[in-house]
Amino acid sequence: MYRSSLRYYRLKKVSFMILLLFNILFYRWLMTDDIKAANINFETEAFAEEYNSINGMFISALNYTMPAVDVGYKTQGFYDRDLTIASMFNLNQSDPLKILKYQIPIISQTDKGEKENTSKMQVVGNRESNVNQNKNSEVVNTTPKENGTATTETNVNSVDPGKPLILLYHTHTMESYVATLKNKYVAAYGYDRTNDLNYNVVRVGDSLTEYLTKDYGISVLHDRSIHDYNYDQSYYNSSLSVKKYLDEYPSIKVTIDLHRDGYGSVMQPGVDSIPVLSSLPNQDYRKKYTMEINGQTVARIMFIIGSRRTADMNEDWKKNYEFAKQISDKLNELYPGISLGIEIHQYAEYNQHFSEKGILIELGSNYNTLEEALNSTPYLAKAIYLALKDDGLAK
Repeated sequence: MYRSSLRYYRLKKVSFMILLLFNILFYRWLMTDDIKAANINFETEAFAEEYNSINGMFISALNYTMPAVDVGYKTQGFYDRDLTIASMFNLNQSDPLKILKYQIPIISQTDKGEKENTSKMQVVGNRESNVNQNKNSEVVNTTPKENGTATTETNVNSVDPGKPLILLYHTHTMESYVATLKNKYVAAYGYDRTNDLNYNVVRVGDSLTEYLTKDYGISVLHDRSIHDYNYDQSYYNSSLSVKKYLDEYPSIKVTIDLHRDGYGSVMQPGVDSIPVLSSLPNQDYRKKYTMEINGQTVARIMFIIGSRRTADMNEDWKKNYEFAKQISDKLNELYPGISLGIEIHQYAEYNQHFSEKGILIELGSNYNTLEEALNSTPYLAKAIYLALKDDGLAK
């Protein structure tokens, strides 16, 4: 009796491994077939290194079969390259609350009630149409409701909002960086996140907008709305913003969703401390996103393109890719190594189907400081300007 049950148990283990191997090989075949069907010329379009064929299907399969993995992946930015149990769940026996936050996501979405901050949408025109920046702006104040969604109050302070060329927005508005003495904050609504717009990616967007406007005369609409109080609805929320602004401002030709990358966690919610950069747990990841330019430490940059399209979407992802590649190549031509290149994700569209020049930019990561991210913005602004100039959209 004992031997038969042991034999049955071993058979189950072997069967499971065979099925797992079959699934992985099947996913790889599906992705290879997808690439062939898309008629991608790897030599002329240089997709070979940038189209990671198995990533999306592998993540999707895990998310459908192991929902807890989906929680860790979506809230903390975990990549399939690091799918060990410890890294996915960041387990720490001495911190049971952290485990609960991964198992019960709503816990990580709440804090002590820091909901008094507002967000703004600012239209910044070119030099000719924006002599007085305060008169040429539309401010949208957004505050969370009790259930975590956003309400919007609009105050129009301008008769002529200009004709913006670029829409800059943030799907994951609360993504933030490592706190420093100069830029100190307490994380809220999850790890490495804050709704204080002075310390998250919105601040980086402000800086990028300023360089594009003042140095290159490019009119930018910077949407500072918080889209991720409900994290799982982030892309839906930001899609509403994108559609609204494209309808309101037909002059917009470029949409940029500005993020920062993420790996594990650095800033814990409610913890008032400043981490020591040299003591962060994954130094290789920090090195990946940092480099020196003119004696300054800057955050390196990555571009993400989503290639998923449904029947009702514009089939334009290759145009999105080409625009991202233009900027990436300009960056590395001017400052070798600052761009980490482009990743194509076939399991998402990232709202890029709304525009032929719709891209997602990861400026640094949660292992960078805000100062390092801000140091990168003049270089990114210059590359964007040169790409637009090549396309005849900028002088």
